[in-house]
Amino acid sequence: MEGVCAVRRLTSNWQSVTIVDRVSQSLTTIKIVIAIFLFLLSGIPNVSSQQNPYAPEIDYSCVEVIGRGLEVEYEYEYEYIKCTISNNNPHDITVKISEEWEHNVDGLYESSEGWGERICAYDADEIGREIIVQASSEVVFCHKISADKYAAEGIYIFTSTAEVVRYSAIIPCDVCEPVDEEVQIEIHPWYTIIPDYSAIPESAYSYNHDESERIMCDKSDFSELLLELTADGNFLGTKNFSVDFSFQIIIRDLSLDDYVEYRESTFGEVNLEYDSEPLTFEVGETVQRIFKASWDIKEDTDNYDVQLLMRVDVYNENDKREGKVIDFCPSWEGVQEIKLNNDSSGITVNLNSPFSISLSIISIVMAAAIIRKN
Repeated sequence: MEGVCAVRRLTSNWQSVTIVDRVSQSLTTIKIVIAIFLFLLSGIPNVSSQQNPYAPEIDYSCVEVIGRGLEVEYEYEYEYIKCTISNNNPHDITVKISEEWEHNVDGLYESSEGWGERICAYDADEIGREIIVQASSEVVFCHKISADKYAAEGIYIFTSTAEVVRYSAIIPCDVCEPVDEEVQIEIHPWYTIIPDYSAIPESAYSYNHDESERIMCDKSDFSELLLELTADGNFLGTKNFSVDFSFQIIIRDLSLDDYVEYRESTFGEVNLEYDSEPLTFEVGETVQRIFKASWDIKEDTDNYDVQLLMRVDVYNENDKREGKVIDFCPSWEGVQEIKLNNDSSGITVNLNSPFSISLSIISIVMAAAIIRKN
């Protein structure tokens, strides 16, 4: 009986050992399967991220606000570039902004509401280079650009770049591609002609006859002008200016008390000498031109007031710019003969001179007295 019990106890122990071994083997198998599964599972995201990385996209656009370019002749001139970031993603994004421009750029500046749209205001606040754009929304901001007064005329490219650097506030985007937006900006040409001159006689010429210091001209005389013109500006190539040299004679017939036309045979000749070829300038170039005038007003023109002026005009036919220099001779005042009833009492006076007028009144009074005496 005890033998039987011993066999049963041995068999039971062997069965227990067998069951334990089988459970152990099953656990080991399960661990191996789980380990393999976890290994495979952990590898799936890596493969997926390498083949199809997540990169939130944006719509980005920029425009020149006024659209007239830059008039750099006026150093306070500037232009705004307005840019819009549109975020169509279901989460917030952070966008970093940079730009390329050969000249001066300020900002970024926040936009403000005006006239039913976002506008760039001169008193806007400056903002940072990283802009947070909420999900399914857009942000408008502004660049402020300008250029040096002597920036050469032409078309320049302003490039603004937007790059998503984070999404969902903290997740970096290492594979997001930057988006470039280009805007063409025209820098307009400008120029000015800076004049200088010397004259013989020294007081002969002025920019305005009202400022003339010339106090006399002989009836037979001459003048000479050395004109220097310097071109300043930002234009390319050359600028062409036409030049004219002319004279004008204003003649008043004292006997008719009216103005009459100039006739060389009656009043004498005026000669002008100059080079009539156009003036051609490059930026910074100085061009000289000499203008000579001579005149010989006849002495038997005492019955006329004669006034002579010479004028040099320099002008650009395309934009109607012009400048002038004038030699303004004081008048040669004539004399007028006054005949009384008695032909032998004829008296000639200069009615344009206060001194002559006084003498003429005395003469008339004396003549009247003589006539009465006779």
